[in-house]
Amino acid sequence: MGKKNINFSDHYISIIVLLVISFFVSYSYFFLQYGIDGGLILANKIKYPDFNSPMVFYYLNSWTSIHQISYLLIKLGFSVAGASKFLMFVSTSFFSFGAFLFSFSITKKKNLSLLIAITAILLGKNFGDTDYPSLIFSEHTYGMMSIAFVTFSLGLISNKNYFIGFFLLITLISIHPVIGAWLLTISLASFFFLKSYKYANPDIFKGITAGLILVLISFVFFYINSIDKNSFDQSLFDIYLNYWDGHRIVSKFIHYEYILKTALLGFLTFVYLKIKNNDKFNNNYIHLYILLISLFSSLVVYFAYKIFPNLFPEFLKIVMPSRFIMLHTFLGWPLIISFLFYFLNRKFKKINFSRVFLIFLSLIIIQNFDKIFEIKNNVTLNFKDKYSSKIIEFVKKENFDEYILTSSSITSNVFKNTQKPILLHTESMDFIPYHPYLVDNFFDILSLVYKINNDSPPQINNPSLPDDYVKKVFENHKNGDWKKINTKYNIKYVVTPINWELNLNLVMKDSLYKLYEIL
Repeated sequence: MGKKNINFSDHYISIIVLLVISFFVSYSYFFLQYGIDGGLILANKIKYPDFNSPMVFYYLNSWTSIHQISYLLIKLGFSVAGASKFLMFVSTSFFSFGAFLFSFSITKKKNLSLLIAITAILLGKNFGDTDYPSLIFSEHTYGMMSIAFVTFSLGLISNKNYFIGFFLLITLISIHPVIGAWLLTISLASFFFLKSYKYANPDIFKGITAGLILVLISFVFFYINSIDKNSFDQSLFDIYLNYWDGHRIVSKFIHYEYILKTALLGFLTFVYLKIKNNDKFNNNYIHLYILLISLFSSLVVYFAYKIFPNLFPEFLKIVMPSRFIMLHTFLGWPLIISFLFYFLNRKFKKINFSRVFLIFLSLIIIQNFDKIFEIKNNVTLNFKDKYSSKIIEFVKKENFDEYILTSSSITSNVFKNTQKPILLHTESMDFIPYHPYLVDNFFDILSLVYKINNDSPPQINNPSLPDDYVKKVFENHKNGDWKKINTKYNIKYVVTPINWELNLNLVMKDSLYKLYEIL
């Protein structure tokens, strides 16, 4: 018989192995995290000259402790790249340990559970995408980190680490308020539906209390740094939702493959609980109740939103109801493998299924050796000196109180590395639904700078501006157009890819970029 749970002091080799693998996997990605942006603003590394940019409102009026963690990292001296890699390492570690602990709670086989987690994190396997993409390794910090928190908190709870498990579950509210509120609701439903609160472990309530304290501190910090909102034109907001927003347009397409995987996971979870004769609440299975209720609830919400979208009020559509079905996307395969092992091992006691599954997973890793080789090469590249753009360095050292403009494809890199304010981040303009008071200014900028009518985006329901579109507009701007833009929005520099030709004064160019100045 295997041990009932993982004792971190007794299983330190497994812990070290997962940490090392998580480090190398996270270090194999070159992403600069979007979550760093808000930290740069809070740390006054990037200073906005006025309130003409919607971005300053977005960063200061978005409550997420990811910005606050980034702020602390920057204050501690982390570079943008270093802070990004730290966040990636935390997220990857949470995925790894969540899969390891949850799998062990089912298999009771340490080596098998460890290999399940290693296989999952090396190959980055998940259930796939629905209307909302699965974010396991991504520059989009918020979605990635929220799924990682769900994975790790459930893993800890499965391992009976109730205090830290529920602490992380509650602090998820400050990481991603929408996902945090959903999981908190599911957890409370698990308690009250099963009338289990009478028997709950005291560490659960201690973890919840400690988590709520941290959430409160995070919210107070956010509130102190937030700025006043403006009134807005509701008709413009409706135009944005109808023509620009890409996440909240209701597609009739049903993601059957993802649904079948989710249904299989739910069925296996239910059967496992029935085998355990767990008709009454038992602390040992609270993680499975949370998982099962989350699976069922997210499926109901998914189908309801697909079939009866008009029943959902606007504020619920804004939080994207179909996103909740994504929360088990990484845990899915590790748990299915673990359940299958448990059922087979229970049914055929004479067969050493532990060895069979170990060989099977090893063969999967060997078959995907190209992925391992890619990780190795990328880690090597990450340790080498990166190309340093003289334009990026020049703009970063320049002392000016104006904005800059860029193309969509280089916005993130230019913003983080020059640490200068960009008027509008055109690569991802999906923040408007959470900040509708910015819609008037948003459309004013699109009209003057990018020559776009409110209801005529370059690509319908795509809240970004393709580089080829921006290039055409910028190259067609006459000197008078640039002066109007400068007068209205206080623009000093325009940073473009090397192959753009603008009717502006060229300051310098390097192998990647050109730097233009509006005189």
